[in-house]
Amino acid sequence: MNLEFLTRHWALVLAGILAAVITLFVVFRVWSDSAGGQLRAMHNALLRRRHELSRHQKVADKAEKKLAKLRAQADSVKPRHLQEAAEALEDAAALAKIADDQVMIAETRLRELILEEFPQNQHTALRARYFGDEGR
Repeated sequence: MNLEFLTRHWALVLAGILAAVITLFVVFRVWSDSAGGQLRAMHNALLRRRHELSRHQKVADKAEKKLAKLRAQADSVKPRHLQEAAEALEDAAALAKIADDQVMIAETRLRELILEEFPQNQHTALRARYFGDEGR
């Protein structure tokens, strides 16, 4: 392919590039809309939710330890600091509860997808793969 070819057939080259881009887009959409693509997307969402839950639980544990430390030194700590630590613990616990609820929702959606989109003989294997040995 040289400059002369490109100047003579620029429209064909441009149409070929455009057709390739459209074909790649259509293939990607078909792949992501398939049952396997949906399963991968929901599993990735579940993993993100579990990671968020772990992060929020660590923050709550840290806030709880800080509050326990401040309560142990209650006679030398300002009451305002105790109150702030208690409120921080409440906030962290609430965020951890929300994250736990989101994990449960993501797990439920993944289970529903497995039940709706895959044949019955694959259900046990898929649940074992994506949820471990729960037996549910």
